Amino acid sequence: MAHTPAVPDLPESTAYSWPVPREFVHKTAHAEVLLTGWRRCGEREFEVGAQWPRDHGFWRTDEYGVQDPMLLVETTRQVLPLIAHAAYGVPSGHQLIWDHHHCAFSTPFLPVTGSPAEVVLHLSASEAPDRGMRPRRIGLSMTVRSGDRTLGSASTVYTAHSPQVYGRLRGPKTPAPPDAMAAALTPPPALTPSLVGRESEREVVLAPSADRSMGRRQLRVLTTSPWLFDHPVDHAPGMLLMEAARQSVHLATSPRRPSLTRMEAEFHRYVDLDAASWVEVSSGPDGSGRGDRVGGERTLTVSITQHGEKAFTALVGFTTQAGATATAASAR
Repeated sequence: MAHTPAVPDLPESTAYSWPVPREFVHKTAHAEVLLTGWRRCGEREFEVGAQWPRDHGFWRTDEYGVQDPMLLVETTRQVLPLIAHAAYGVPSGHQLIWDHHHCAFSTPFLPVTGSPAEVVLHLSASEAPDRGMRPRRIGLSMTVRSGDRTLGSASTVYTAHSPQVYGRLRGPKTPAPPDAMAAALTPPPALTPSLVGRESEREVVLAPSADRSMGRRQLRVLTTSPWLFDHPVDHAPGMLLMEAARQSVHLATSPRRPSLTRMEAEFHRYVDLDAASWVEVSSGPDGSGRGDRVGGERTLTVSITQHGEKAFTALVGFTTQAGATATAASAR
């Protein structure tokens, strides 16, 4: 049996003065590590520190000087491998697979100040760590705070699998990550960036589709993105799928600017890199349609399908306010 290397111990610390080692958050770029430490607070309770830059390279501060709520999503995503490895003893090389990841965001979200934001996450786990009996399934609930402000919350369930088990789950025809990246579809032309709340085409993850009647768009798999594809993988990362959901809401509400209030993401199947995927938007359970009223929360449901099967769904809640009119409505 192949040896699976262990992740080095990460001592508990409340200094929160420097980033944790990148392998604990499954990143290769030091600059993309947001977490700064962790400690146990009880049998199933933990605290994790994080620092948010004043302007991230991808989860960017908006024109009103407010942090991007998706930075909270990425922060809570990084918590998953940190707790799995540091607290539960999950070995290096194990694959973590999302079941769901639900986040709620305060509105208005966190304004940017003259220094990076110091963030603390309070976690409750579904079961206590026991390094002798590594769990396959971990549930976490989190509250995210900065100073005296509650920024939001998150709940997630994920599973940890050895390389051998992951290989069986993916099937023998799944290429290794470098080969999968090399075989990825060339991204089709992007939608106009302003329509999806972005500044440049290299950030746009939606493309036009010939079938506009159902609000269908093609997913752009940007394997050259240093943020969405920090390292080689054999499928579309969850953060790419959630960014597609966010951009879909921007598109549906244009020219108004949406402010996210929640994202309830469900992961059903892997999205492969070498085949087209389709993104569709429908009314949320409240029947709120395009969500173009100013005021209370509206919802839209975003789904992504591949090979005719649903791979991802997200219920996205948001409020809207008047914004700059999009310049190319016909580009939708």
